[in-house]
Amino acid sequence: MNILISLFLVLTIGFAKKDFYYSFIDEDKNQMEQYKKDKISGGNDKLSYIKRLVREGQLNEAYKSIVKFKEENSIKVLKSTVEILYAEILYKRGSKKFAIKGAALLENAINNGTIIESDLLEALRLLVKLEIKINKIKEAKFYANSIVESFDDPLSQAYGKIAEAQISTHRRKYKNSIRILYKILVKTKDIEVATVVADELYDVYVLNGEDEKAHNLATKVLKKNIAYYANDSFLALKKVDKLIKAQMPHLAIQILKMLLKNAKQKESINTFKYKLANAYMSIKTFETQYMLEAKELYKDLISSKRGNPYKKRAKMYIDEILMREGKLSPALIVRKYPHSEPMQEKSLMQELLNQANNHEYDRVNKVKKIYRKISIVTARRYGFTNIKEVFISIDEDMIRYYLKDDKCLELSKVLKKIDIGALKKIIIDNEANEKMFNCLLEYPSKVTFNIANKAFADSKNGNIYLYLEKIALQLNLNEEAYKLSQNLDMVEKDKELYKSKEFLYRFLIYGKLNNKYKMEKFFAYALRNKHYIEQNENEPLIIDFYYQYYLYLIDKNKEKQAIKILKKLYDAQNKMDAFVYSPFVEMQLSLEEKLDDNYKGALEYLELALDNPRNIKPNDLVQIYFEMSKIYKKLGKENRYKHMIDKCKDVKDADSLYKKMCDKS
Repeated sequence: MNILISLFLVLTIGFAKKDFYYSFIDEDKNQMEQYKKDKISGGNDKLSYIKRLVREGQLNEAYKSIVKFKEENSIKVLKSTVEILYAEILYKRGSKKFAIKGAALLENAINNGTIIESDLLEALRLLVKLEIKINKIKEAKFYANSIVESFDDPLSQAYGKIAEAQISTHRRKYKNSIRILYKILVKTKDIEVATVVADELYDVYVLNGEDEKAHNLATKVLKKNIAYYANDSFLALKKVDKLIKAQMPHLAIQILKMLLKNAKQKESINTFKYKLANAYMSIKTFETQYMLEAKELYKDLISSKRGNPYKKRAKMYIDEILMREGKLSPALIVRKYPHSEPMQEKSLMQELLNQANNHEYDRVNKVKKIYRKISIVTARRYGFTNIKEVFISIDEDMIRYYLKDDKCLELSKVLKKIDIGALKKIIIDNEANEKMFNCLLEYPSKVTFNIANKAFADSKNGNIYLYLEKIALQLNLNEEAYKLSQNLDMVEKDKELYKSKEFLYRFLIYGKLNNKYKMEKFFAYALRNKHYIEQNENEPLIIDFYYQYYLYLIDKNKEKQAIKILKKLYDAQNKMDAFVYSPFVEMQLSLEEKLDDNYKGALEYLELALDNPRNIKPNDLVQIYFEMSKIYKKLGKENRYKHMIDKCKDVKDADSLYKKMCDKS
């Protein structure tokens, strides 16, 4: 950043060059000769043409034209406009390379006095955006501050604040950007400033995940000042793309209709028609009216006598619509467009919907994994939020279809593949019969649980009570699960079988109740029914039970029984390769071996304690090393003793008595 800019900004207001060509008065305040006036007018006309190219989004043509004009131009009074327009085109071309070039060019033009006073604000605003584009935040801040400090009028002050907000947005400080922009929006009475600010604020709302606010703001802008986009199709189409991306196609359609109404150039008309057709196709709805609107626009593009770049794509989208109307098969589309991934995916979606409409649910479920790969873009194209919503809709229809003919058995075979959302819809919309709920009990939700619990509360069926108990546990409906467990105690048929199956689930229920009295009640129950423990020793939940049960027995001074459970816990962890309570288990067993003077056995458990835990804590580690050192000393292995002490000393972040004893050794 050239330091001259600071001097220029101070002096430019009083001494800047005048915009001579408006009055055709030269620097000596004399009327210009006619040939000079004609030359200026001709140059200004060329610049107006280039500006129109920019507004219409024809940036490549605009770039070629401005480069040629810049090389040939000798009209001094046009240089300011030329430099700004050139920099604007470089910025809008999008790449960092062009932005670097544009920033250097514009900064130089300001420093050497090429930019006239009346163009200075526009130049600085553009320079801020260029510096942001190339991630020169310090420079961008400087120019944003220069706008605020160098211009006193409210409009310029607002633009300076907008520049500051753009910097905050680039730095992902969205809340700060929103605060700045919203403050301007509330204060300004200028419709142009309000629209520019609202346009910026919309982008920040979307980036900050505030889509509803963005939608409301965009709606107000289009209602009050849609003309803001009318004369600049480049700006308008950028906005259209943003609205489509944010899933606001209805707002994009408003802009495109306005552009199409005002368009005069054939190329622009084709672009607007194509964009409008795509906007109609992106509306998330099951109604066909928008698809038909799109179809007519695509037909216009195809029938256009003059060649246009959208004809081939329009034909492809017409085929898509014909496929969706059932006039072309998905298989034909696959063959016709073998190299188009979007069309291949759309044919896959159509195949899925066709199978569902024909009640070919077995085929749908067999290849669900493939259909799940359908992108969110294609799902939205068909009126769904995502592919999950597609399956919810299909599953809902499938359930209705099976239940209509009382085909609960068929439904039960595919329950694992039914989306829970479909079950919720069915339950909300229909009075469920016993067969349906018997099929749905495997899929826990509060809705299905409440209905099933009400239906089977008095069934005296142990299997149903057990199943409802599991659902309640999964939903953290602990009090309801507790009541069902009590109901199971009253079952007479196969009572022992179901109480054995329910044993560990009852353990979970009592634990979740967080009630010490009830937990003791459960362990007393376990003491009376030790055969339930043996019958569940292969279940993963037994590990948690053994640990809690061991602590309970120790608390009740039942040490012999506690040691047996501790060994069962050790065996279970090894068997299931799940060392949840290590090194605690190994350390306790080591202590028991030491009490029996079995130092080698104690040492083995401590060595296992070092092998098994996933994340051993520093304090546990120093305790193990210290205990091992004592055993080695007891066994007369002095070197081993020293080695363990050294390892103990090397442990970081430990703070315990064992650590202190190691450090003193």
